[in-house]
Amino acid sequence: MQEQAMNNSTSVLVDFLKARLSEIEVPVGEGSILSSPLFQTILRGDAKLPLDRVEEVATALGYDDRQQLFRLAMRQFYDEEAICLFERMLGTPMTNEEQMWLHEIRSASEKAVREPNIVAKRLVRALVQA
Repeated sequence: MQEQAMNNSTSVLVDFLKARLSEIEVPVGEGSILSSPLFQTILRGDAKLPLDRVEEVATALGYDDRQQLFRLAMRQFYDEEAICLFERMLGTPMTNEEQMWLHEIRSASEKAVREPNIVAKRLVRALVQA
């Protein structure tokens, strides 16, 4: 009966969370979001995962792709068209690894980063292949 009350987007998120919990050994200590009444309510499909708690849940689950989890959580509140609009307005989402590359590039330059020339493009391609 509860499953019918749960919308499809919430069901997808709940299935993902349950699968992730079953794949790994997660230390569920006191104070962990995973042992909280809120998280148990989310797993039952009776509540939505608040967007501001996605990073905390991802960390507790040992899940690196926070953007994927955030996108699943967003689907509880917004349709795909709205999510695509957010992405267009806010820019292309980056993986954690891409953010690390960008941080390295910015930290290597004392001033504004210029547009890459042909040599820089070849170096980056060679580095990514390594």
